[in-house]
Amino acid sequence: MKKKIIVNPAIYPVFIIAIVGTIILIQRLITTETYINTAQEVATYIYMLAMVFSVFYLGRYIIKPVPLSYDNNEIVIKMYFRNDVRLSYKEIVKAEYYNRYMRLIIHTKHKKYKFTFVIKTSELKEILKKKVKDSDF
Repeated sequence: MKKKIIVNPAIYPVFIIAIVGTIILIQRLITTETYINTAQEVATYIYMLAMVFSVFYLGRYIIKPVPLSYDNNEIVIKMYFRNDVRLSYKEIVKAEYYNRYMRLIIHTKHKKYKFTFVIKTSELKEILKKKVKDSDF
């Protein structure tokens, strides 16, 4: 039976709050506001650009969820608009998991696969420790 890795659900409210904040900042820039000085106006523009970038950065991983499922024989990576990738554990050269960033990175001979904001990876990490020679957890 294939088990799936899921995206951390705590990231969804953060994404929604970031979208609301960005909309409020854009609305503030469109309407005429009286600023105390030019520094306050420039700071508003810079903050708005930072918010748009953070919404884009978080949105990449939320709109397209983690397409990873695994069992004892192989890992299946669902590729949107393309054929799925099936990796046997022998094909994996190196596997890394960064707990601080909730990031799983799988290296093969030809490509590197990154998965961000993943949780429930303890079973997969145990399988990778046993079957992959170079694993960093």
